[in-house]
Amino acid sequence: MFAILVRPSAVLLLGVTATPVLSQTIVSGVVRAERGGPLTNAVVQVKGTHSGVTTTATGRYRLVMPNDGFATVDSLTLIARAVGFEPVTRKVSARPGTYAIDFELGAATLKLEGVVVTGAPAATAGAAGAVAKDRAKSTISLRSMVADSREARPASAPAPTEARADRSRAGGGGARKQTGQDPSPGVLTAAVWDDAAHWPQYSRFLGRASENAWNPWGLEIGQEAVRTIRHDSRPLSSRRALDLGFLVDATGSMGDEMAFLQSELKDIVRRVRAVEPDLDIRMSVVFYRDRGDAFITKSLPFTRSADEAVSFISGTTADGGGDYPEDMNAGLEAMMRQRWSRDAVPQMLFLLADAPPQQYAGEDYTYHEAIQDAAANGIAIYPVAASGVDKPTEFLFRAMAAMTGGKYVFLTDDSGVGNSHEEPDITGYTVEKLNDLMVREIRSFVAKRTMARRVAESR
Repeated sequence: MFAILVRPSAVLLLGVTATPVLSQTIVSGVVRAERGGPLTNAVVQVKGTHSGVTTTATGRYRLVMPNDGFATVDSLTLIARAVGFEPVTRKVSARPGTYAIDFELGAATLKLEGVVVTGAPAATAGAAGAVAKDRAKSTISLRSMVADSREARPASAPAPTEARADRSRAGGGGARKQTGQDPSPGVLTAAVWDDAAHWPQYSRFLGRASENAWNPWGLEIGQEAVRTIRHDSRPLSSRRALDLGFLVDATGSMGDEMAFLQSELKDIVRRVRAVEPDLDIRMSVVFYRDRGDAFITKSLPFTRSADEAVSFISGTTADGGGDYPEDMNAGLEAMMRQRWSRDAVPQMLFLLADAPPQQYAGEDYTYHEAIQDAAANGIAIYPVAASGVDKPTEFLFRAMAAMTGGKYVFLTDDSGVGNSHEEPDITGYTVEKLNDLMVREIRSFVAKRTMARRVAESR
């Protein structure tokens, strides 16, 4: 049985059960850049599964597959991918034996214009359960320990009154305002939560998720693995720099908050620039919608120009969609194809969305691969949950954060903007302004991951 590995310097959970050598298919080789040397942290896996390995510092990999798992096929398709590169596939015999296959990956082709794809969904979120059953054969496994102790309480989320009584407020509140607000920064309210730092509470949430079928995603999470990701051996960056990605759901359901989110993002970009003048910041933005919309993804490659990022953010409105889930998987793939730094530079990805990913049939790249790629390359995902997020989506977003070293951010009703926000299954959080929260998290993240730990005074 295979389990997905996450990061060679952290927790590599590729495991193989005891299997006689003669019944194994062993594939090894090197993954190189088309115009460069070997690629570290590239992933080689069996296409259509989540069985795979990451490459070493010299680009080498060794993939061991028990043949009994592929007894009905003559050949397998291997796919090699790396953040910022186009994936490459190769065929290999499924018969027991040892094979050598090298991969050469070309840099991803990046465009400013959107990618237009039309067509009806092959599977919707209503079929998430069926797709999850297929994924269950090779789920991402970060399970090393899940506490058995559970709070003696009904198998449900905390009641709104309970959650609100158990958290402090730092701004916001009052009556809801449906229209007429000026979309200026400092309006949206939110809270941030680090599940890794509150494991007993998170463990109880995982228990309730199991009881209430909140995890149709094929994800398993364990405390020791999450702790290892948080305290991995990734070296501190020798230069003060930051790769900052924004992945934004731009479908119609985000319309109630899109203008405000755009205003907040522009303010965040400008403020980080102002308070960290010596920080080399590169920013990339990807908007995504769904199949059949005017575009599926629209990307701004990494740029050091705050004005360029602000202009790109301003140029997109919320439209399309139609059903609850959206093509987040396409957005994640587009974001991971951006040219993230390949050294130890701090890297953060804010995912702003109000719906889960569509579960389209035959997808090669999904949230599974995105979590794996982000964790292997030190890209911390910070999901920002907007109005409309239900309990399964909360589970997915919190898992993405925990499994990549990020934190879970969620908008609240305190601003009076947008539709109602469902209370998260969290107690003890503090509400504050979204832009203040994100600027603080960005600066703290950089300070902990660079040798120069000075952080400018808040302004």
